Amino acid sequence: MERRKFLATAGIAPIGMAFSKHLPNSMDYKDTPSKFFDPWLEINTTNLAWNVSQVRKRVNNRPIMAVIKCNAYGHGLIGTAKVLEKQNIQQFAVVKVQEALLLRNNGIKGTILNFGSFSQQEAEQIVQKNISQSVFSETVEIFAKAARKLNKRAKVHIKVDTGLGRVGVPYYYAMSFIEKVASMPEIAIEGIFTTLTEQLDFDEVQVERLVQICDEAKKRGISVGIRHAASSAAVSNFPGSFLDMVRPGNCLYGLEKLPNLELKPAMSLKTRVLYVKNMRPGETVAYHRREKIEKDTLMATLPLGYFDGYPQNGVNKAEVLIQGQRWPMVVYMSANHVTVNITGSKGIKIGDEVVLFGTQQSDKISIGDVAKWGDSSVYKVAIKMNTLLPRIYI
Repeated sequence: MERRKFLATAGIAPIGMAFSKHLPNSMDYKDTPSKFFDPWLEINTTNLAWNVSQVRKRVNNRPIMAVIKCNAYGHGLIGTAKVLEKQNIQQFAVVKVQEALLLRNNGIKGTILNFGSFSQQEAEQIVQKNISQSVFSETVEIFAKAARKLNKRAKVHIKVDTGLGRVGVPYYYAMSFIEKVASMPEIAIEGIFTTLTEQLDFDEVQVERLVQICDEAKKRGISVGIRHAASSAAVSNFPGSFLDMVRPGNCLYGLEKLPNLELKPAMSLKTRVLYVKNMRPGETVAYHRREKIEKDTLMATLPLGYFDGYPQNGVNKAEVLIQGQRWPMVVYMSANHVTVNITGSKGIKIGDEVVLFGTQQSDKISIGDVAKWGDSSVYKVAIKMNTLLPRIYI
């Protein structure tokens, strides 16, 4: 029997279980976490605000362009943007046109910069919605054409490759490209930027290259707008990169400790106990009978799997919090379920809250713990949280 029907039949489904029809807008949930059995993410808005204040303090109140790509590093694109707007963040960066359009269509009014690529059709949408676009190649002509068609002036940030080697006009060709863009009446240069390698000695070279280009443009009577280079790592350890604006992502969410910044994690992953079962010697757990029970064991099944974004390969090391105590995951994680050995527990029951990472009573499991167990990184664990998971902003 399908799980939700089973829970309803058993009389244990909490009010509001039928929330699935709202999943496309999960980033805007206003329901309380107590309504969910399936996994959900809690986003601590106080901690987000704290992290913004720490960045501001570090960069002497320079403007912040909040990088909210990849669904705001798993924290929820729209919900996170709205929280950051309340902290007077007025500039946002993404890497997909779809994300930029979602922000604008959901009422985000500030600058939205798309770092990523765009097609001819998307160029018209970008211009129409007053979205800023990164440019660094002949595709800028597509953008200019779209602006002419719409009788608008398109906003761009020129991306300069100062040494990372991915995308961007090479720094030694940058002036000719800047002059070309500046000559286009349909284009307004709003800014110029680069991406640092996060190798400090070379980052200094990169920033110097960018500044020299900007100085040369000024000599030629060209305004290149806002200069920006500093991501979270540079905000942490390279004040020389702050320029006119900083561009943090990771540190806004407190995903990991960084020097010179006192950050707090904003995300917790939770679910509830779906089933509790006494298992006898000789019984087995999981597909292909992966685990044979050798002694009386009390197991709890959780409605959480690798589909939700939890790293599957960390199961035999991972722990969860139930009733303020740690209990080990066992054997194997499927797409939608995992089992936890709760032998020796007192009174754990269906519906009890489970913390996969976050705090419960006096104990804490960090997202860093989960990353370590899964041989991953906090960045990867966070951004792989399924977009269908409800995000609760508390």
